[in-house]
Amino acid sequence: MLSAVENDRAYPSLDTLIYIAKRLGVPTSYLVSDDENLFFYEKRDAIKQIKDAFSEKKYSSCVHHISKLSDTDDELSYMLAVCHFELGKRAMLGGSLLTAQNHMKDARLNCERTVYDTGRIENLMLMYSALISNIQSPLLEFDAHAFDEGLDPGLDYELYKYMIGDTEFKYKNEVFSKHFRARELMKNRKYNEALRLLGEIIEEKRPDTYNAYVIFGVYSDMEQCAKQLASFETAYKYASKRLSMLEGFKS
Repeated sequence: MLSAVENDRAYPSLDTLIYIAKRLGVPTSYLVSDDENLFFYEKRDAIKQIKDAFSEKKYSSCVHHISKLSDTDDELSYMLAVCHFELGKRAMLGGSLLTAQNHMKDARLNCERTVYDTGRIENLMLMYSALISNIQSPLLEFDAHAFDEGLDPGLDYELYKYMIGDTEFKYKNEVFSKHFRARELMKNRKYNEALRLLGEIIEEKRPDTYNAYVIFGVYSDMEQCAKQLASFETAYKYASKRLSMLEGFKS
C-alpha cells in the first residue's frame, strides 16, 4: 500500500494520511502536493488553533495562524476581516493611527473576499476610519447619515454618540459623561471647576480603557481653560502634551 501511494498508483484515506504524517513527524499538509488539497489539509491541521484564538479575541495570533496557510476561503476571510477591524480599532484607540489605517485597509479587503455578512464591520469602519483620517475633527470625514444607529449598546455606540456631541444620551462610560460636564462648566465660564474635572479624567485613565481621541480632546480643553485663567505656563504644558500626541499618531 505504501509503495502504491509513493508511486501515485493509489491515494490514501484521510486517516491513513494522518497516520503516515504522524509516523514521519511532519504536518499532514507536507504530504500533499496538489494546491487545492494542500490548503484543505493545512486548514484542517490549523483550524482549531485559529478558532481558539478567534474566540479568545487573540486577534494577532489568529491572523498569524491564517497567514501561514497557502490560501484562504470565505470562513477565513471573514475571520481576517473581524481580526483586522478589531486590531485597527485597538490601534486607533491607542493612538497608533498609521497602524490602525493599515489594519482597516486589510479589513476592507477581506470583507470583499467573503460571502459572509460583514455589514456591521463595514458600518463601524465608517466611524473608525473617520477618526483615523482626522482625529482632531472626525465629523469632517464622517457621513453620519450613512451610519446605522441600530447598533447594540456598547463602546462603539457610545463613542459614536460622544463623537457627534450628544449631551442628552445616558452614557455608561463615565469618562464621556465627565467630559461633557466639564464642557458645560466651560460654557458657564467656570474654568477652575472644569479644569479639575478634566484633570480627573487624565488621572484615572487606564491602559484597558484608554481612548486617544478622548484624551486628545481633554488636553485641548485643559489648554483652553488655562488660557482663560491667564495661566499661560499651564496652558503651554497641555499644548505640549497635545502636540506630543499628534506626533505619536503617526505611528
